[in-house]
Amino acid sequence: MTSHAVGSKQFNLAIETSQRQGFVSLGRGDDVLATEALKQVRRHNAELMPTIARLCERFDASPSDLRDVYMSIGPGSFTGLRIAVATVKMLAYSLGVRIVAVPTLDVLAANVLHDYSHLAVCLNLKRESVYSGLYESRDERWCALSEPALRTIEEIDKAMPAKFVLLGDPLPEFESSDHVTRLPAELAVPRSDVVYTLGREAAQRGAFVSAEAIVPMYVRPPEAVEVWEKNQSRAR
Repeated sequence: MTSHAVGSKQFNLAIETSQRQGFVSLGRGDDVLATEALKQVRRHNAELMPTIARLCERFDASPSDLRDVYMSIGPGSFTGLRIAVATVKMLAYSLGVRIVAVPTLDVLAANVLHDYSHLAVCLNLKRESVYSGLYESRDERWCALSEPALRTIEEIDKAMPAKFVLLGDPLPEFESSDHVTRLPAELAVPRSDVVYTLGREAAQRGAFVSAEAIVPMYVRPPEAVEVWEKNQSRAR
């Protein structure tokens, strides 16, 4: 494992590949130096490492200068998350970087201004249920009210204590009401600069995960697996 010399210049990476469009940010300390989008959507396997290499070259960062890697852990794209995890593991094993896993729900929540008291963030719509995080604004921070879970819009509505805003794209169909406000879909895009900020905060708390332990966060099996299992059950 590569050690990091005291006093050497150190950089941190943030990786967001949970959605169709991937992003990478490079930073030093608390500051994000630059963010670059992967050139092609849904091409994380071919684009992630070249994007990281371009950012490092731009700021004259050698591989041994990398200290921490913060990654959006999901839920989201099965392929994108697997590729990010494999890349982060490789960096940890070869360079000794430290890893922080940042829940994608928290990344999306950070896109929302604190003009509201309560927020529900939704991902992974399927059969009218979404993987949702419920938040309350406290001191300009979104704080979780409960553990994330698969919920219907009706269940989210019942769980929230007051008027709230709803973020997600797509969302299930639901009847509008005076206490639920749907936020613009463009806010439902996770960004690697936000992953960097949240990852940096977690790193300062010592919230690292080992390369052996890190796995993508999935809340449902891939559709191909569900179809295969359904076909197998019919064949019995």
